[in-house]
Amino acid sequence: MSRTFSTRTTADCLRREAKRWLKAIGAGEADAVARFLTVFPGHATAPKLREVQHALAREHGYPTWAALTQELADRARTLEERVRLFLEKSVNRYGTDPATRKWGDYERDGGSRGAVAARLLARHPEIARVSIHTAAVAHDLDAVRGFLAKDPGLVHDRSDFDGWTPLARLAYARLPLETVEPNALVLAALLLDAGADPDAGWSDKNPEFTPLVGVIGDGEGGQAPHPQAFAFARLLIDRGADPLAAQALYNTSLRDDSTEWLEFLWAESAKRGETERWTGPAPQALGGAKSRSAVAYLLGNAVASNHPRRAEWLLEHGARADDINFYSRQPVMKHAVMGGHGAIVDLLVRYGAPRPQLTEDEVFVAAVATGDTATLRRLAEAHPEFLRAIAPVKVALDTGRADMVEVLLDLGMSPDVADDHNCRALHFAAHAGAVAVARLLIARGAEVDPFDGRYGGSPLTHAVYHGQWDMVDFLAGHSRNFRGLCFAGKVDRLRILLTEEPDRANRQDRPGEPALFCLPDNQETAVELAELLLSFGADPTYRNPLGQTPAEAARRRGLDDAADVIEMAAEGWTLR
Repeated sequence: MSRTFSTRTTADCLRREAKRWLKAIGAGEADAVARFLTVFPGHATAPKLREVQHALAREHGYPTWAALTQELADRARTLEERVRLFLEKSVNRYGTDPATRKWGDYERDGGSRGAVAARLLARHPEIARVSIHTAAVAHDLDAVRGFLAKDPGLVHDRSDFDGWTPLARLAYARLPLETVEPNALVLAALLLDAGADPDAGWSDKNPEFTPLVGVIGDGEGGQAPHPQAFAFARLLIDRGADPLAAQALYNTSLRDDSTEWLEFLWAESAKRGETERWTGPAPQALGGAKSRSAVAYLLGNAVASNHPRRAEWLLEHGARADDINFYSRQPVMKHAVMGGHGAIVDLLVRYGAPRPQLTEDEVFVAAVATGDTATLRRLAEAHPEFLRAIAPVKVALDTGRADMVEVLLDLGMSPDVADDHNCRALHFAAHAGAVAVARLLIARGAEVDPFDGRYGGSPLTHAVYHGQWDMVDFLAGHSRNFRGLCFAGKVDRLRILLTEEPDRANRQDRPGEPALFCLPDNQETAVELAELLLSFGADPTYRNPLGQTPAEAARRRGLDDAADVIEMAAEGWTLR
C-alpha cells in the first residue's frame, strides 16, 4: 500500500528523509537495507542517493523521483502562483521576460511551455475563472462572457502580470486544448464586439507586437502560428487591424521561401487601397528611416537568405533590383553574387540591376560560393593574403559547400584561420552544425579547443550554446575542454580525462568556477556528473566569487537532485 502525504510533507522533507535512509543503509542498519530491497529486490550494490530517492518515490506510488517532487511542488503553490505560472507558460513570448517586460535571454518558446500550462489547467480548472486573462487563454467562452457581463471595461484591461490585453493573450496562446478549435475565433469575435483594440500591442515599449503578429507566429525562434492563423488574421483585419504588420512581415522573412503571408497581407492592404504604404517610408520594425521601404528591407532579407520566390514577389510589388541590404548597406546584387545565389542574380539582372564590380578579394569569396576552383587557385596564387581571411570559410558554411573548405585548405589556408576575435573556422563550423567541415578541419590539424576572444568559448561550448547536438557529440570525442564537456554532460569522456588527471576535478578553467559549477541542464545527467566529480575528489564546499557553494549554484538552476548529492558530500567533507 502506498504511503500518503501529510499536510506538512514537502520536497525538502523527503530529500532529508532520503539522505537519512541512505546513511542508515551505509551504516548497515538491517531495517533500512530491508526497506530498500523491498522496493528493489535483488539490488546487489550499495545504492546511491538517486536510487534511494527513486525508492522513496515508489513507496509513495510515483514512478520517479521527478514525478514525486513535481507533485509536491504543485501542491505547495498558492492559487496566485499557479495563475502566474499559467499566464507565463501559455503564450509565445518572443524572448520577453514578463517580470521585467524586457527582451533578453528568456526561455525559448515551444510546445513544452504550452504543455506545462495545459497540465496546470487540467489539474486546477478553477484557474480559468480567476480573471478575464486566464479565461481568455483557457478558451473558456462562458467565463469570458461572465467577466464582460459584470464589467465591459475588462476588454481593455492590461494584466498586472505582463501588461497584455485579453485579445493579445488569445492571439499568442499556444495551448494543446480541445477548446481551441471551436472557441478561439468565437472568443476573438466576442472580445472585438466588446471593443477590444485589434492593434493594441503588448505595451508602450512593445507596440509592434500586436494580436496579428501573435496569430501569424514565426520569427527567429520559429514560433508556431496559431492553429487557425489565416481565419484569425482575417477576422482581426476585418475589425481594423493594420495589414501592414511590420513585425509579422519581419518574422516571416527569416526562414522559409514562402510568399503566403506576403500575398495575404498585400491583398488585405489592397482592399483598403493602401498598397502604396509598402513602397513608402518603412515602418520601424522594417528598418525605419534607414530603409527605403518595407519591400526594400524584405528584399534584402530574401536575397541574403537565398529565397528566390520571395525575392521575385517583392520585385513584382515595388522593390527595386538596385536596393541595398539594410544591415550591410551593400547592394542586394552584391549579396547575391557573393553568396553564390545564381537564380537570384539572374532575377535581379532581369529586373534591371547591373552586375556589381567586385574587388579581387570579393571575387575570391564569390568563387567559394559558386565552386569556381580555377578562380580560387588563380587568385590564391596572386594574393596569398586572401587565404588568411575567415570570410571564404563563412561563405562555404553558409552555402553548404564543405567541398570548398577542402579546396581552401589544399590551397594553403590554415585550418585555424580566424576573425579579429580569434573565432576560428572550427567555431563557425560549430555554430552551423557542419560536422563534415569540423571533421575535415580537425583532420587537417585544427586546434580542437581554442578560445575565442569575445566570449571565451571553445568550439564545443559554442555548439552547446547553439544547440548543435550532433556537433557536440562529434567534438566531445576530441575535446579536452573540461568545462565544455561538463556543460555538454559527456560523462564517459570526462571519466577518461579524470582517470588521466584526477586533479581536473578541482581545476578551474575559468577563475572561481571548478567543474561542480558547470553541470549540464539535464537533471539526471547533472546528478551522474556530480557523483563522478565527487568520486575524484571535487570539493563540494568551495565557494565561487558570488559566495555560492556548488550545491547552492545547482539549486538556483533547478538542479535540486544534483544539489542534494553535493550537499551530502559536503557533510562528509566537513568531517575530514
